[in-house]
Amino acid sequence: MSTVRRPAGTRVVVVGAGYAGLIATNRLLGSLTPQERAAVGVTVVNARPDFVERIRLHELAAGTRASVTRPLTALLHPAAELVVGRARRIDPGVVRVATADGERDLPFDTLVYAVGSTAAAPVPGAREHAFLLADLDGAEGAAAAIRAAGDGVRVTVVGGGLTGVEAAAEVAERHPRARVTLVCAGPLVPAMRPAARRSLLRTLRRLGVEVCEQTPVAALEEGKAVLADGRVEAFDVCLLAASFAVPTLARDSGLPVDDAGRLRVDATLRSPGDRRVVGAGDAVVVDAPEGAHLRMGCAMALPLGGTAAATVLSGLRGQEPRPLSAGFLLQCLSLGRRRGYVQVVRADDTARGLHLGGRTAAVLKEQICRMVVDRPAAESGRPGAYSWPRGPRRGAGSPA
Repeated sequence: MSTVRRPAGTRVVVVGAGYAGLIATNRLLGSLTPQERAAVGVTVVNARPDFVERIRLHELAAGTRASVTRPLTALLHPAAELVVGRARRIDPGVVRVATADGERDLPFDTLVYAVGSTAAAPVPGAREHAFLLADLDGAEGAAAAIRAAGDGVRVTVVGGGLTGVEAAAEVAERHPRARVTLVCAGPLVPAMRPAARRSLLRTLRRLGVEVCEQTPVAALEEGKAVLADGRVEAFDVCLLAASFAVPTLARDSGLPVDDAGRLRVDATLRSPGDRRVVGAGDAVVVDAPEGAHLRMGCAMALPLGGTAAATVLSGLRGQEPRPLSAGFLLQCLSLGRRRGYVQVVRADDTARGLHLGGRTAAVLKEQICRMVVDRPAAESGRPGAYSWPRGPRRGAGSPA
């Protein structure tokens, strides 16, 4: 008779059920043998009972979609316990969670830190006078405000990154009689090639979007953006798509963080402050060459979540985890529902010469938006359903 060795860590808590937390949970549980699953309990802590498709928030804000949420119970592995609440503090072996029924202490042998990111508000007055597009509440509020303003609504989008471009294009296409202005402190989408930026500018202008590059916003006030040069841009609705911040949970818990408050992890995604804590997603920084090219966003949250699951699984089986290897493949954005732009990139996120535009790129972007939810959900029964390119070779890299 064979003896089944009980895994060293039997209580796994996953804090956060965004893209990273979803794939980490499902890949871990889907990879366990029946004997292991009987010995391992996985609890997922999330502030809401729904998964938020953050890469579609600009569609929600424009009124293109009525909802961008899905019930977590329909996406998570059936063996995962869902606790709806906010993690307040991580102590050694215990995470404290505030729920509607009061505080709960959840003991853990391993914790996956996947709390994600939130919208930052670097412009004075932004929280009072703008809708923060990176958060669900902000996108819902923007949609309601645009509807209430009616035809001819003046919409100002602050931020010239991918999200700002997507938001401006979506609003302009959805509301053709609106006056849409996109204001950015530097050039439009500075990470993309000059030819790509010119293409995006042409498309935005065809949609009727006025683009103001090299135009920093000094402050937002009631109904107006005060520009750094003293000019004023009047608006009925302002959407802020400037940058991201991370929750303070790691810092509040005494775990090692960087200046932005992101949890520091090694190449296997384990925290040097507590090796039982494994990080994934926007709220972590990989202090190793393997993480030098990473940026916030869904494109890397999923590989980090999948790697976190592998690290936890290795620990349960008494094996040494493999280091992270994750690279990029595409930079893609929608320009309304009928147009898009897709840039092929190297593993280190620098651009190659190949790109797609127009309707073909829009179709591909929509397929990707569906895939990044459906494939992580499929990990419950098919671990490896979502795959990603390997990371760049150490010392490799080419200029954009």
